[in-house]
Amino acid sequence: MTRKNASILIMALALVWLVTDGESSALKKPVEFSGDLVITESNSTIKAKLYVKGRYIRRVEMSKEAGGMIFIRPPEARGKIWMLDPVKKQYSILSWPQIHKDPVEAWTGIQYDMAGGPVGEGNISGHPCTIFHFKYKGQDKIALKMWLAEDLKYTIKREADAKITVENGAAPVAIKGTFEILNIRKGKLDDALFEIPSGYVERK
Repeated sequence: MTRKNASILIMALALVWLVTDGESSALKKPVEFSGDLVITESNSTIKAKLYVKGRYIRRVEMSKEAGGMIFIRPPEARGKIWMLDPVKKQYSILSWPQIHKDPVEAWTGIQYDMAGGPVGEGNISGHPCTIFHFKYKGQDKIALKMWLAEDLKYTIKREADAKITVENGAAPVAIKGTFEILNIRKGKLDDALFEIPSGYVERK
């Protein structure tokens, strides 16, 4: 293979990866920030605190009404999520498909069997956004809309009428509603937020 052909192949693979993931700025590290996460589905509204330190590093603190659990996707997660129980001072290590107990993991994973790309621009709460639309293969209906905040390099809103597999061998679960990060506050976050606190024991 010539150097020119190799370069073309690398560029093509990168483009496919970016479109599949749905974020034109995927190669740029997100700005560190925190905010209030609100997930509205047909029969419920879930509220949580969200801390984002990197593209794949985050902490989700569920409200008491939503169970009070804490989900951490740490550096070098290797496909696993930590689920912390602050009351019992215990933690569990979740792997696929149990990682979808973390609502952020569920909502951010739904587009990977869809195709789509950018369709325009918008603004949410002062954040300039690129808007993406995604569809399932062979369908005309838009299954997912995403707003990527260019200043944060992170998707701050999603509208979905989609499905996701949460258990091996089981029928996919419908995800229909909205996912939005509000009251965003930029600023460096303490590394300790993304670690298991001392005194916690693993739940077997």
